[in-house]
Amino acid sequence: MDDKINKILQFTLYVILAISTVLFVIFYIKGESMTDTVAYWSYILLGIAILLIILFPIVYFIRNPRSALQFLGVILIFAILYGISYMFASGSIEGNVYEKFDITEGISRFIGSCIITTYIFAGLAILSIIVFGIINVFK
Repeated sequence: MDDKINKILQFTLYVILAISTVLFVIFYIKGESMTDTVAYWSYILLGIAILLIILFPIVYFIRNPRSALQFLGVILIFAILYGISYMFASGSIEGNVYEKFDITEGISRFIGSCIITTYIFAGLAILSIIVFGIINVFK
């Protein structure tokens, strides 16, 4: 079954690649008159990518329910860390930049929480490098 799916996916990939190549060559030759066609093709490719991004994890989780629980655990940890970051983020909108780009207090708090979450993950990455480096020294 998996071999059949792989062959179908590989054939589909080659068809998409061929269509994209032909459209690129025609666009290069004809120029601006093909802009709409190329744009529509890119929308189709974007739709296919979004569909696959949603579909493949669902199929994988149906086939491996244990890994789905691990994934949900990771999502839960991320949500908790983001919640902590959101609590520490300020909604300050003082300054010319906030007025210039029409940033509200909610947007400012969201941006701040994303930055704090990034700092937390960077700190955890550095800490894990140090810890695993020390563990490898004693092995």
